[in-house]
Order: sequence, then C-alpha cells, then structure tokens
Amino acid sequence: MPSETALFWLVVAAFLFFDNLIIVPRGCDLLRFGRRGVLRYDASSRLTAAGKEMVMLNPLNLFDRGLVTTECFGDVDPRQWKQGRLLVSSALPTLNGFSSLGYAYLVIVIFLAALSFRIGFTPALIGFIVLHLVVWVAALAVLITRRHQLQLSGSAVLGAAAEALFVPAYLMNLGKRLTYKKRVAISALGLGLRELKRVVDGDDREEFTQKLSSRMDMLEMTQGYELDEASTEDASPWDTRAGDLGAASSAVLNHLSITQQWIMEARGCLKT
Repeated sequence: MPSETALFWLVVAAFLFFDNLIIVPRGCDLLRFGRRGVLRYDASSRLTAAGKEMVMLNPLNLFDRGLVTTECFGDVDPRQWKQGRLLVSSALPTLNGFSSLGYAYLVIVIFLAALSFRIGFTPALIGFIVLHLVVWVAALAVLITRRHQLQLSGSAVLGAAAEALFVPAYLMNLGKRLTYKKRVAISALGLGLRELKRVVDGDDREEFTQKLSSRMDMLEMTQGYELDEASTEDASPWDTRAGDLGAASSAVLNHLSITQQWIMEARGCLKT
C-alpha cells in the first residue's frame, strides 16, 4: 500500500509545516531569534487573514523561532529590552537542547519513512511509535526539570507535554513552540531601525529600508482603523459614562498622536 504509506508520512510533514505558521495578534508584531538568541526584526511582508497577520518560520530550521511583541512603534525602551533579553537568555540553552533533540528525531523519522517503502509500513510504524515515546519521555523530563528557566507553570508543562505526545510534529518543534505564547514589549520597528544602522552594504540597506517603510505603511493603516473604531464607540450618546469615556478617548488620541509623530521622525531616518 505505497499510497497509504506516503499519505501517512505526508500528514506528519504537513503538521510540521503548519506548526511553523504563527498567527500574530492584532496590534502586535513578531521578533525572531535563532541558536545564539539574538533578537532581530524581520520586516518582510506578511500574510493577512481576518485582520490578523501570519508569519511562516522555516520548517526545516528548528532553531528559527518567533517571539510576539506587544509594541510596534517607538524607540526601543532599555528596560523592556533588558527584560526581553533576560527572557530569551534564560530559556535559550533548554530551547536549543529541544531543537537539537528535534533534529535527531526528524532525521530518524525521515529514515523510517524511506525504510517503510522497503520493509513494509507496519515494522516502520512500530519503530516510529517506539522512537516517539522515547523522545517524548526525554523531553518531558527536561520540561519538568527546567520549567523555571523556561518560565512555565505546571499547567503549561502539562499542556505542552500532552500536545507533544499526540502530535509528533509538535515534539519535533518543541524548541519553537515554547516561545509561541510568550510576550515581550520591545518596539518592533524601533528594533528594525536600530538594525538598519548596522547594515553596511548599499543594496542590502536599500532593500531593508523598503521593507521597513512598507511595514510602517501597513501598521499605520492598522492604527488608523483602531482610531476610527475607538471614536465610534466613544461617540455613543446613550452611554452614561461620558466623562470616563471622554478621558479614555483623550488618552487614546494622545497616544496615537505621539505614535504618528514617531512615525514621521522614523520616515525621516529612512530617507537619510
């Protein structure tokens, strides 16, 4: 049954592929980091669906990780930068260990997949199940002993272990998945501008500048939408909390004004 065997392995591969698709919450952006834990901003264009952006990490690079930031605009705040770096650096050795384990698991699974067409699907499947359980037990032991470094609660460890048990791709991708729900408050575009200053090559600099400019356009449109929505809600004449809403609306408008001022200054930096 070559077709059924191929379908099984294709499903396993599909789970790994789609598990690298990160949905970025509205009003947030995504930072990326790899084996060395250096946070960087990828200003490439994003897929958009239902008002949310989606970013595809490299499925074949288990060290390519994403970290959601709740701040899109503004300069990089030193305190937030330090907190974000601490979050990454404390978890990095364990995350790299999971990614290395995931690579070993992936290589053996590829070998079993190729072998299944020669020795039959059943022996390969048995080997796959045994391998999965061995790797899962090892990963669970690390999760339990290193959960404080990963800043995971008991329920988070239980959830991650359960997902990895029933979905092999989640176990391979554990070094990435443990960062999916983490949040930092490092300005994405601010980090992008900081990175731009370090780009020396003229062509690379021009390309990165264009990407940053396009991201600003997209995020500025999002800010405009949120302003309209807030104004519409605050304008309701039947709401008895007019004073509180007026103060809240004023704060929102002030924040958006500061953001627009920062965008203007950032665009000036991109043109120089």
